[in-house]
Amino acid sequence: NIISVAIENKSLAKEAIRQERVKKELELASEMQGMLLPTKLPQDQHLDIAAFYKSHQQVGGDYYDVIWVNKTEIAMCIADVSGKGVSAAILMSNFQANLQAGVTHSISLPELVQYLNEKVICNAKGEKFITMFIATYNIESRQLTYVNCGHNPPVLKNGTEIIQLKDGCPGLGMLDYLPSPKIGIVDLKPDAALVTYTDGLVEVENNKKEEYGTSRVIESIIKNKKSSMDDLNNYLMKDLVKFKEDQPFIDDIAILSCKFV
Repeated sequence: NIISVAIENKSLAKEAIRQERVKKELELASEMQGMLLPTKLPQDQHLDIAAFYKSHQQVGGDYYDVIWVNKTEIAMCIADVSGKGVSAAILMSNFQANLQAGVTHSISLPELVQYLNEKVICNAKGEKFITMFIATYNIESRQLTYVNCGHNPPVLKNGTEIIQLKDGCPGLGMLDYLPSPKIGIVDLKPDAALVTYTDGLVEVENNKKEEYGTSRVIESIIKNKKSSMDDLNNYLMKDLVKFKEDQPFIDDIAILSCKFV
């Protein structure tokens, strides 16, 4: 009996050490993933950009980025890897490197989308896919050009008009070769506001099994039309917490909001 207990205790000690090692590795992965996200976003006389990120587990598969293409043009992107956890985070880190390389070389949006699709297929081996919304904005012409790759349609408040940006193509990694994406082009009015998000925001349910939905995002934008984008994001999350009642968060949540001053 004594020997049996000793063996059991040693086994439990080994398992505790293994779990602690896994915990440390996940903490390191979480820290490294945080480094992939931009730490400083433009807030000046042309743009007010703010972001929010909450992973469902220690690491997640949501991603956003803002990259200056040149002195007058900026690119903004939000993406979501199918699945959760470490495997999704690894694929997203690879995606981030490819995205930044493509944007830096100033290739057109259709070319960039095809390039990223090839990379996702190569790296995911057909087991995962990525939905993405990417747009470029010219601060002189005030023109927004975008492609939606199977992502939740962002909401744009342009003057009194509310638009959901749907033009694009299927998600990245779903097809070996994407059909030519439909390019969306919008001329923006002063103080136009764009809210991009991942499905973890709109698919949260309350006790009645009702989803938060895009309509509540639209209502929040209208209610906060004079607010900063950081205040708008905070309002959205407070409203979401109130809406979900006792229900848990079910997925990663990322929000990237931009006001075009």
